Amino acid sequence: MRRFRWGLREQRLREALVEIGARLYARGLISANDGNFSVRLDARRILITPRGRSKGWLRPEDMVVLDMEGRVLQMGYGGAGPSSEWPMHIEAYRQRPDIAAVLHAHPPFTVALTVSGVPFPSEVLLEVVMTIGKVPTARLAVPSSEDDALAIREWIRDHQAVLLPHHGVVTIGRTLEEAWVILERIEYAAKVYLLSRVLGEARPLPPEFLAVLTSAG
Repeated sequence: MRRFRWGLREQRLREALVEIGARLYARGLISANDGNFSVRLDARRILITPRGRSKGWLRPEDMVVLDMEGRVLQMGYGGAGPSSEWPMHIEAYRQRPDIAAVLHAHPPFTVALTVSGVPFPSEVLLEVVMTIGKVPTARLAVPSSEDDALAIREWIRDHQAVLLPHHGVVTIGRTLEEAWVILERIEYAAKVYLLSRVLGEARPLPPEFLAVLTSAG
């Protein structure tokens, strides 16, 4: 049996990343070795998923520890390096000191919206209006590079999620579970919107009703 030297809190965070990966893979929100997610360990360090691994089959010891400059402090098991999209995660944490988790996935209905050039339907479902608000779409950017990080910078400051054209979505939260809930809700809204367009017209909520919902929030 392998023994690893980390505390109980870090062990739980590693296990939470494993659980989120299994959920995403089982729900078809990521495929192959796509997607990446991270959590804050403390003000100076984050845990992030490893590069090139299926997120549906992770183990706690696979996670990589980075500092806030992107330097590797601890490799994953077997010498695994961090996700190649770590700059995007670091950027989110820099812009949002209030968050503790970043999740990037490729949910198919949401990605289909960006491929078609359709803005996210933020004003169709009550739950989205009341809990997420507007979901902007960033500019097209080169994945796994500083370009991805720069593309989300202006949006992540004031929003809980950002769509990446032809690529996926980034969600943030005070916990990993919160970031997961936001992602799941976004994908559900995209699915309902696309189905409604197949059936006929996709009608947004009436402006006067939106005003009531937003003022109540």
